[in-house]
Amino acid sequence: MNKYNIVFLLVATLLFACEKPEENISAPRFGLTNIYAQFADESISTEQFTTSQEAPFGEVIRIQFPKYYPRNTLNPIDITRMRMTATLPVNVKIEPKLNVMDLTKPNTIEVINSNGTVDKHVIIGEIVE
Repeated sequence: MNKYNIVFLLVATLLFACEKPEENISAPRFGLTNIYAQFADESISTEQFTTSQEAPFGEVIRIQFPKYYPRNTLNPIDITRMRMTATLPVNVKIEPKLNVMDLTKPNTIEVINSNGTVDKHVIIGEIVE
């Protein structure tokens, strides 16, 4: 064999031996995985409230609360000072940073995904019976 045939065989082997990598199906397709609210004043309770929606979330995220709190009382719940937390994949950020929110009013956040895309969400409280 001459050296050109050997080079051709090596190049052909390299080209055809490479496999196309499969798509990583375990990688999240969206940034915000879950979001929680709890009373900013932890002396009231450390219970976390969440949404019944599933990720990927739409434009509006409604955090659900009982009408009365503690449950089985006649005390109306106060959702004007709720500490927010979220579950995010690696390299995903929320702007502005989550902090204490008044969930009687709409609160706009931006989720910056690891690929650079931005998802805008409005978070609001929803009192359920």
